[in-house]
Amino acid sequence: MNKTIILNSIWGLIAVGAFLAGRTDQNSNGPGDSASSNGASASGLSSRSSGAMGSSSSGAYGANGSTTGSLNGSSSGGVTVAQFQSESNALLANKMFADLLLDLNAGNARELFDAMVEKQRNGNDVGQQMGLLLEAWGKVDGPSALAAVSEMGGDGRRRGFASISAMKGWASSDPVAAKAHLEGLEDGFEKGMMTQGVVSGLAEVDPFAATEYVMALDAEREASADGNNDRWRGFAIDRQMEAIANAQIQRGMKDATAWAESLPDGTIKASAFDRVADSFARNDPQEAAEWVKNHAGQEYAERAVHEVSEELSREDPVAAVKWAGELPEEAQAGAMSTAMERWTRDDPEAAGSYLTNLADSTTRDAAVSSFARTLDREDPALAAEWAGSITNEATRTETLQSVARSWLRSDADAARAWLPQSGLSAEAQQQAIDESSRGGRPDFRRPPGR
Repeated sequence: MNKTIILNSIWGLIAVGAFLAGRTDQNSNGPGDSASSNGASASGLSSRSSGAMGSSSSGAYGANGSTTGSLNGSSSGGVTVAQFQSESNALLANKMFADLLLDLNAGNARELFDAMVEKQRNGNDVGQQMGLLLEAWGKVDGPSALAAVSEMGGDGRRRGFASISAMKGWASSDPVAAKAHLEGLEDGFEKGMMTQGVVSGLAEVDPFAATEYVMALDAEREASADGNNDRWRGFAIDRQMEAIANAQIQRGMKDATAWAESLPDGTIKASAFDRVADSFARNDPQEAAEWVKNHAGQEYAERAVHEVSEELSREDPVAAVKWAGELPEEAQAGAMSTAMERWTRDDPEAAGSYLTNLADSTTRDAAVSSFARTLDREDPALAAEWAGSITNEATRTETLQSVARSWLRSDADAARAWLPQSGLSAEAQQQAIDESSRGGRPDFRRPPGR
């Protein structure tokens, strides 16, 4: 079983704890003893770390997923649960927790869980540690980990998120048993949360199996979907595909993009593209732009285009606007709107000069709308003038109303004097006045009418 994810999650705790332990040793020993003391501490930590890394390839589990020992077969270095529970120094407690977690097995997991519950009752924030513990416990004894979750107090949401961790661990070590347990549950909040855990666990060891599982689940949901649960269905897909996308991204962006491209067109592919593009653009916006450009114009890439445009515009809004102009016509408006907003904030004069050279088109309308909505607080009269130049009637009306709402809040007398000459109908003018008093302002990050 691959334990890389859990181990990576606690290396930070180990490193920080080891640093403090070294400092403590140095302070408690004489000057002549500090080097040997720190060296021994580092050697002991290195020995445990080597054991942990080695175990991920040697396999601590049998073919049926049952545990044959601790999580990684290493020693906790003599740390006891009682010592961890009573330690008041947060950094040392984190190191102790890491040692205990690396030595976790089906026999000692409950003791550590009870200690965590007690620490929580005493006012300690153990949320992140509890998640790691339940995931590790799920790997060695899924049913017991889930049973412990059911005993947790507090609201259902907290138990729901805890069940995700436990089920993730179980599904990563014994997916057949984990899925069988899930299928025995009635539909509802609990099953929905545990489904997320199963997907996350499968994604950790086999992202393609996780993808097939999500596609099968979505086919079932679609067959029984109605107007009341379509929104929940979309949210569930996004969460599940995010887990798989993150697992693929950890394997490398080449694998992640190939996986996203391999999916059939539809909501699942759209979600995958969105998640991969978001991560890709944050780390390498130029390469991400080239990748998404090859898919722009496809419905599944709509959100990915927005992610890249937003990230490009943070680095270089002029380049982002240029990139948007190179996209297929059906994708230009959304990308241009996002890029123009950032450029207007950075250099409104340059952005306005660029707009004067654009020919009338859907893309220009989207760019001008974004420009006017971004400028309306600083210069509402100029924003109104630009909004009036939009050729599409629906987009022009929406943009003028947005400018009017902003202007009414900042200078109601001037705005009311302008409204009769705005080109808006009397009904649209009154609507803007009414909405301005309620503080309503639509999200202008997306093109009007979308």
